[in-house]
Amino acid sequence: MNEKARNKKEYGWMNSLDESQELLFNSFDEIVALLKAIGHSNRFKILILLLKGPMTFQGLLNEMNVKKSALANHLSHLKNKSLVEKIQHGTYKITDDGRDFVKAIEAAYRGSEARKKKIEEARQRQELTRSFLERK
Repeated sequence: MNEKARNKKEYGWMNSLDESQELLFNSFDEIVALLKAIGHSNRFKILILLLKGPMTFQGLLNEMNVKKSALANHLSHLKNKSLVEKIQHGTYKITDDGRDFVKAIEAAYRGSEARKKKIEEARQRQELTRSFLERK
């Protein structure tokens, strides 16, 4: 029995999934591995830095607060997930997939209702503080 058939048997509710949900469910382990790679703060920062364009190892090291060995490990992890590639000795660039994932995260974050609510709450706190200070 292949993995897909085993998953469908194990999870009967799979029969009601639409195409998008089925893709996500069947790619679950791979997606979680990508999210773990992107979800580490130093690796996410590397991806963000590489959005501007290729950078050398030393350039990344100057921007990061990590040791050389840690940076090398993070870059290796990102390369293994095809989020970053080495374009020449010591120079790295974000891949199209890496760029797409970071941009998707940005778009989701920008459109997040929770984020909008936090911004509105902060604006209201500022307004209350300002009005309080003006009364004195």
